[in-house]
Amino acid sequence: MRNEYLDKWEKCVPNLKKVLAQMQEKTIIATGTNAYHGIIISSFLKNFISFAVNNSVDVNVLRHYMDVSCLEEKYPKVAQKIQSTSYLLGNFVFQKFLSSLTEPFAILLYRTTPPIIKKLKDQKINWMGNYYESFEDVFLKTNFRNLLKTLNLPSLPTWHLPKKEFLQKSFKEIFEKWGTGFVVQKGDIDDSGTFFMRTEKDWQASYEIISKNDRFHEIQISPLIVGPSLSMLGCITHKGVLTSTLQTQLIDVPESLCGQMPEGLFLGHDWGYCPWTKKTEQLAQQIVESIGKHIASKGFKGIFGVDFIYDQQKDELFPIECNPRVTGASPVYSLMTLELGKIPPIEFFHLMSLLDIKEDFDFETVNNGLKERMPLAHIAITSMGVYEMKVSLETGVYSYVPERNVIRFERPGALLSDIKNEPEFMIIDAVPWPEAKINQNVPRLCKIIFKRSIATSSSSIEPVAGEIISGLSALLRENQNALEEVEQQENSFETF
Repeated sequence: MRNEYLDKWEKCVPNLKKVLAQMQEKTIIATGTNAYHGIIISSFLKNFISFAVNNSVDVNVLRHYMDVSCLEEKYPKVAQKIQSTSYLLGNFVFQKFLSSLTEPFAILLYRTTPPIIKKLKDQKINWMGNYYESFEDVFLKTNFRNLLKTLNLPSLPTWHLPKKEFLQKSFKEIFEKWGTGFVVQKGDIDDSGTFFMRTEKDWQASYEIISKNDRFHEIQISPLIVGPSLSMLGCITHKGVLTSTLQTQLIDVPESLCGQMPEGLFLGHDWGYCPWTKKTEQLAQQIVESIGKHIASKGFKGIFGVDFIYDQQKDELFPIECNPRVTGASPVYSLMTLELGKIPPIEFFHLMSLLDIKEDFDFETVNNGLKERMPLAHIAITSMGVYEMKVSLETGVYSYVPERNVIRFERPGALLSDIKNEPEFMIIDAVPWPEAKINQNVPRLCKIIFKRSIATSSSSIEPVAGEIISGLSALLRENQNALEEVEQQENSFETF
């Protein structure tokens, strides 16, 4: 841990050294598809390992910042078979890795399921996370909307239908219910797919996709609100519910989709684009605190996130979804906290909560500090249409040469401090190796971080950033063979 962090953090966490000592009583192992999300915890913990299933160009760079163990690097055939956390826990290579550790350890889980918990107990593996029972009230969209009504929180009108009944209705019939366009989501599975029905054409394009998907059986419909998609993090601690900035989500940005059908695909955030009132941000905080107190009463600890839709004309805010886990704002939101340098990142308090460390900290100072922001954005490049990596990309900092419409690699890097000026940007988070096969069922290929604001709305970005994203998206899709798509879909695996 850097001394400059230690000196500043002790002002709001008086017994910081004691807290860190308790955190390091066991080696903490964070499992995941890729390694980059471990960059924050590694900034303040020595006994930390990021265990990644997939190998990527990132791994060599990230090893300058943290301990990374990569399954695909040594066992590529085994890595191809990993479909979930449960599958990983039962794999002989992962078990061999755990048995090689000489110090006590605990696995930090992104999210749990009853089968995962059973496997952990059967294998007597120490773990950190939350039981399903603590977040089942918010896990599915249908349950979350019902909870909002119970807690007397703002909520959109919602119409739930069996999928079979929904498929028998017409666009006109549903449009007339509210006299406006509408949003269709899967109500009984945890799936981010969202369909925006503004016209009959939208209906026809989405109808076939919905009808062919056998994974869900209930439809959730709400009136379409025109306005930015927002989100806020919460973190349940022994002193209360901490809350983050309110942040703009980037959804279905055309330059990143590169021709892919817009289905409400989350792509990133922008912390500099804030088209809302102070009253709206205060309301968001109250909503997140209320939801946090409810799931805390069920035993939930640590980080969760709430998504909102904001009606800018009426200045109305509606919570629409809760993610009981570390969200897609990580790790960039906490990189911003580290760059500002005043308080520990939210993951610090997440670990305090999960480890049941009840040392004192200045709740008000931390809560205010978590709301400080700087011009910053991150946006993903999607994988659809990229079947094989035919471009060699370094992980790190780039500059853009608009006269030639090219990007130029400047230096390796993983932190915001590695970006030296505003025009530079970073390409990171699972950058594939040349000739790597690209899974089509993984929505995000890699991530671009800008040390400035790029959004002009939730679904549009300013021209220079658009040129960079469009150029890179097009470059990655050159000379691709679409026949490989069938093989990729058959070998798909879930992220975790």
